[in-house]
Amino acid sequence: MKLIKLNAIDSTNEYIKLNKSLFSQNSLVVYSFNQTNGKGQRGKIWSSQPYKNICISFYNKIEKTSHEILFKTNLFTSLTVLEILKLYDIPKLKIKWPNDIMSGNKKIAGILIENSFFRNKIVDSIIGIGLNVNQIDFDLITCATSMKILKNESFDLNKLFKEFVKKFSLAEHQIKNLSKDELVKKFTFHLFGLRKKQKFQIGNKVVEGSILGISDDYRLKVQIDKQIKYFDNGQIKLITQL
Repeated sequence: MKLIKLNAIDSTNEYIKLNKSLFSQNSLVVYSFNQTNGKGQRGKIWSSQPYKNICISFYNKIEKTSHEILFKTNLFTSLTVLEILKLYDIPKLKIKWPNDIMSGNKKIAGILIENSFFRNKIVDSIIGIGLNVNQIDFDLITCATSMKILKNESFDLNKLFKEFVKKFSLAEHQIKNLSKDELVKKFTFHLFGLRKKQKFQIGNKVVEGSILGISDDYRLKVQIDKQIKYFDNGQIKLITQL
């Protein structure tokens, strides 16, 4: 797998989208320790201080895919980031749907998966990951944390990067062969706020409910007023208590 290191970039995902027509490889990795305008879910900005964190994007051309492969990719990616953080004894790790990794009630990593389509078929996929490593000042953002804050020590960004490459280099093969049911089981076990009564924002309305899991099309399954409802990304927001 080819590695492309950028000294500084607005977004590793955006770099791939702008340059993928020039790539001769079917898969590669773009990474930077200085991402100036990282993208999160639904256009949100991923704030990152220079040379304190890891921003990495995995690019894969896709010949054949299916709904199940896309679904499994989402689950596999979150679980793999969680596994890497477990290697460093990061405490209280959970996956906050759709793609945030939490330590306790604070976000330590974010994932953005972007697929490109041609004639209703997926032709390539970008898995973007941002991990807070040595940053300790997040300005007014109170819901963020980092490995350094949690462990009171600094971490080698290059060593961490190698862990990501090691775990994701065989991702395509692993995703095809892993059981969907087993991935769902593991993902649900680590799901943030599972079966706890809590508040959600739906539009302008605040309601109480409990997360029950996810559906086969990656929607969030929530019980509200004794009814089970399903939500797409952006339709519901968990009001996290800090």
